[in-house]
Amino acid sequence: AVRELVPRVLRHIEETGGGAFVLFTSFRTLREVAERCAPVLRSAGYPVYIHGEDGERSQLLKRFREREDSVLFGTSSFWEGVDVRGRALRKVIITKLPLDLPDHPLIQARHERIESNSFRDDQLPRAVLRFKQGIGRLIRSAEDSGRIVILDPRIVTKFYGKRFMAALPDGVEPEVVTADL
Repeated sequence: AVRELVPRVLRHIEETGGGAFVLFTSFRTLREVAERCAPVLRSAGYPVYIHGEDGERSQLLKRFREREDSVLFGTSSFWEGVDVRGRALRKVIITKLPLDLPDHPLIQARHERIESNSFRDDQLPRAVLRFKQGIGRLIRSAEDSGRIVILDPRIVTKFYGKRFMAALPDGVEPEVVTADL
């Protein structure tokens, strides 16, 4: 729930003094969390950029890279194809595992074509790939370092969480925050 996400997101941003991507799987949740976090962060002096509100993706990335204390709240397109090297990005906060909603019409149509276990054979591999892409935002060169925070308890409470954990690159130890979620 948004109520639980907000203090965790704020704490993790504060720990690194910004330099954070906060990744969401839905614009609705992004807007709700950003609406509560942005005023607090901005009053503390952090530049905050919100996907869907503060400009086009390329503009947001350019502005994010300009200051090491920036915070970007992003969804979909920020999980992949984004290159931020150096200290500008030191933390990736994954608010929810990127699983598709099973009742979405496109997902239902795809699953109807798959004769086997559609979750295991289609949805889960696609989600693990997006997860790997999201984590890949953090380490773009040999000099990069940072922290990955996963705020979705399903990574340790559900059987499929092991697939996500196995997808982490060697040497990456995520911080999984599951208490009170």
